[in-house]
Amino acid sequence: MNLRQLEIFHAVMTAGTTVGAAEVLGMSQPAVSNAIRHLEGVVGFTLFERLSNRLVPTEEAKLLYARAEPIFQLQQTVNQSAADIKAGHIGRIRVVATSEVTEALVPMAMREFLERFPDVFVVLDTKPLHNVLEAVEAGIADVGFAIDPGERHSLILQPIDELRTVCVCSADSPLSKLPFVSPQDLASERLICPLSGTRIAMLLEEAFRKSAIPYEPKVEVRFLNAAARIVQEGWGVALLDEVTATSGHYSDLTVLPFEPRIPRPLTAILPRGHAVSRHSREFVRTFTLTTGTRIAEIRG
Repeated sequence: MNLRQLEIFHAVMTAGTTVGAAEVLGMSQPAVSNAIRHLEGVVGFTLFERLSNRLVPTEEAKLLYARAEPIFQLQQTVNQSAADIKAGHIGRIRVVATSEVTEALVPMAMREFLERFPDVFVVLDTKPLHNVLEAVEAGIADVGFAIDPGERHSLILQPIDELRTVCVCSADSPLSKLPFVSPQDLASERLICPLSGTRIAMLLEEAFRKSAIPYEPKVEVRFLNAAARIVQEGWGVALLDEVTATSGHYSDLTVLPFEPRIPRPLTAILPRGHAVSRHSREFVRTFTLTTGTRIAEIRG
């Protein structure tokens, strides 16, 4: 006995006639009748008594049906799961991002994504930039997000937006009255800046050098969301990106454009060389939309 024979038997038991079973199965009525006769030969006992235009199941048929029913319930579950997977309703996605992006941008994308795909299981990890790149590269994460990740030929770096570099100072600082801040304005300030050796630190150093102002941070931080918190405590001024600067909703801080402009590319990071899952693509799309809304709010 094979599954196809069981399927035909199940359809006849459910429909009560070979005609009804044939309609459900997309077969001809004679083909169903022949299949039932063949199955009776295989099992060695009669399955149906033929009365008028109906088939009446024997006690043996009822017992076989009861034993076979869990198989068809499982089949229905598998079919429904396949349909859910096709529709994107179930699945798993592993997301990794730098601290600033996790705090400022991922939560909005997560909310929108899970409202659309409530049965998708999401793992979110936060790592330094080089670990974000390595996680996607090694297949530990499906998609990553970072600011200014540089070049990585083994990965697909998909631009999301360009963030502006800004200066964060206390609301009562003389700097807060300026329309923008330049290296000359910061010559005597206690600077909180990105960790030396990072791309943004080198760009800031170059901007100060071109302005003939020494670039001498008093504090360097790996995670830039910490920089704004230090300023909030009443110490120094910080140079960071506009999203991180406003993610904490610091009412007692002022955020000013920094000139010359230093754009910070916000980037989605995907693996190169193998398929990107539907949920990964959908998460990137959702992240792009929610981030666009957030940046528009910041810039007014």
